Amino acid sequence: MDGESTGDRIVRVTRDGGAGLTYDELRAKRFRAPSRGVRIDTSAEPGDHDRIDAGLSGAVDRAVVTDVDAARLWGLPLPPWMQDVDKRPVSLAVSAGTAEPQRVGVRGRRLRLPEEHVTEVDGRRVTTPARTWLDCAAEMPVANVVAMGDFGLARSLMASAELRALLRWAYRRRGVAVARRAFPLLDPAAASPGESVTRVQLMAEGVPRPVCNHDVIESGGWLARVDMAWPEFRVAVEYDGLVHLEEGQRRRDAQRRNLLQEHGWIVITATADDHRRPWVLAQQVRDALRSRGWTPRPAR
Repeated sequence: MDGESTGDRIVRVTRDGGAGLTYDELRAKRFRAPSRGVRIDTSAEPGDHDRIDAGLSGAVDRAVVTDVDAARLWGLPLPPWMQDVDKRPVSLAVSAGTAEPQRVGVRGRRLRLPEEHVTEVDGRRVTTPARTWLDCAAEMPVANVVAMGDFGLARSLMASAELRALLRWAYRRRGVAVARRAFPLLDPAAASPGESVTRVQLMAEGVPRPVCNHDVIESGGWLARVDMAWPEFRVAVEYDGLVHLEEGQRRRDAQRRNLLQEHGWIVITATADDHRRPWVLAQQVRDALRSRGWTPRPAR
């Protein structure tokens, strides 16, 4: 991200100006100043990561994008309350012994950053997906840490062995306790972050661990794939994460659920609203499992 310009929109400003413009020209209304020494040209085509690039443009050359902003660069899922980027400073870090980035709109820190924890994406230095997962564990509930880990494992952005090694390396780092709780709950078979959060919340309420994306086979033939299943009890939870489904998809989903019920399955539908009151959904699932002979383990 060196130089006076980092693309069509981000301009690094000196006393002489920048990107072929004078200092006075860079004070025009079309330029926004996210922090001292940096301008964003609002008349140019917006980029996906202008905010991050602006932070890097005004930082030291070896600055690394970390935690939540690194997750954005990798496309890792974040909780809804972390998705309003305009309300958060850019997360940058440097290795110990380097002056940490200190400027408006930047959260600068010194971190232990072994070279194997840092890579490059489109010219930006950024923590690896696995290290990003570990750092984000300091800022998110365990269910969302699991959702991020499931997503990363499913897309081969990280590997279980890599995460296990990081947990050993981290020792007493901030957030490592949450990451250690999340690690045994990871399941790359989960199809969406919403399903991952639902699964973890159900287990926290005493529901046994389900099988993710279970293929239902009846009479030797494939019948359907369900998001979460307890096959021995023929109970399934389907996560409906889309607010506005196309009508044809709604009909297909309804037909599939009816077909499962005709073959003796109890099908419970979950939505994002259930994340606010997981105990209600958990009670439904426990009741369904008990009706099929499940006996809860006695509390220790």
